[in-house]
Amino acid sequence: MLELGDYLDLTFASAAAQWRGLLTREYAPVGLKQEDFTPVETLLCFGLGLVGNRSKSGKINIPVSSPDAKRLGALFKRTPGSLAPKLANLDGRRAHRAKHEQQLWIRLTEDRFRFEMLYALILDAGRSIGLDEEKLPDFLGVQDNRLQIVFEAYSVSDDDLLASLEGDFATLAGRDDIIDIRDTERALLGTARVGQQQFARKVLTNSDFACVFCGLSTRSAGLPSSRLLIASHIKPWSKSGGGERVDPRNGLAACPTHDAAFEAYLISVDADGRIVRSAALDRAIASERSWRHNFGDNGLAPRLMMPSTGTMPSAHYTDWHYSQLMVEFLN
Repeated sequence: MLELGDYLDLTFASAAAQWRGLLTREYAPVGLKQEDFTPVETLLCFGLGLVGNRSKSGKINIPVSSPDAKRLGALFKRTPGSLAPKLANLDGRRAHRAKHEQQLWIRLTEDRFRFEMLYALILDAGRSIGLDEEKLPDFLGVQDNRLQIVFEAYSVSDDDLLASLEGDFATLAGRDDIIDIRDTERALLGTARVGQQQFARKVLTNSDFACVFCGLSTRSAGLPSSRLLIASHIKPWSKSGGGERVDPRNGLAACPTHDAAFEAYLISVDADGRIVRSAALDRAIASERSWRHNFGDNGLAPRLMMPSTGTMPSAHYTDWHYSQLMVEFLN
């Protein structure tokens, strides 16, 4: 019987042994029960959830049709569709989960450094026995620093997330199928965190991990992020509805300087993607060199710097943000 420590305290030797076992596994005959998930499989299913989608009901889903889910399913000798129920066990959707699974979800969503370490260890163990990128994809990007950048770019505070969950918490008291209300609340908070991490990853990927206002990219320079890129909401999280909070078209990737200016409505974006300065910012640029350096023509692009593969933000959000800037114009 697996225990929580088998996951959280996974060693390189144990991970390598589990990979060797998976390579000798055969697909279960139709109609027969599949083998239990190993810690390596379960942890990678959690990782797939980080690149998945948050449903309208707030649940985290694995993108089973994605190439990465298909390749991992092939490695595990399972269908991609069989990976999704494992994630449902972890995040609390299924009543008959193993006793450690909710605790594992809580620990992984509360301590992102633990998951980063475990994910890197699992990849290294797989590489040590010959599993290359084609067979075992680094789908979270630990090798090129994407995983760290995404975790650091997620900027919504736990206090804001808790406030948004008050209605969900209130319904828990009336349910007789929940043994530990406090752990269930922690699991719900973990799900909200994962939803914002998914948002951050999609926003940063859409901009090719660069500030859309000035082009700054620590990833292209091979530097650690050190919180130098933020997945910013266009319509602020506190003013957005549930769907708007996780909609990647309500997001822009920005360096801290331009994120702060955008949040303060010193700069905005019009419907055509042109970057617009407020009157107050124009006055500061005219009077001080430091403001010219960061927000003049050399520090701020004339239009959003989106890659050819990127999608422009929705006018629904940029129009809202621009209207706040226009209020400042009128004052």
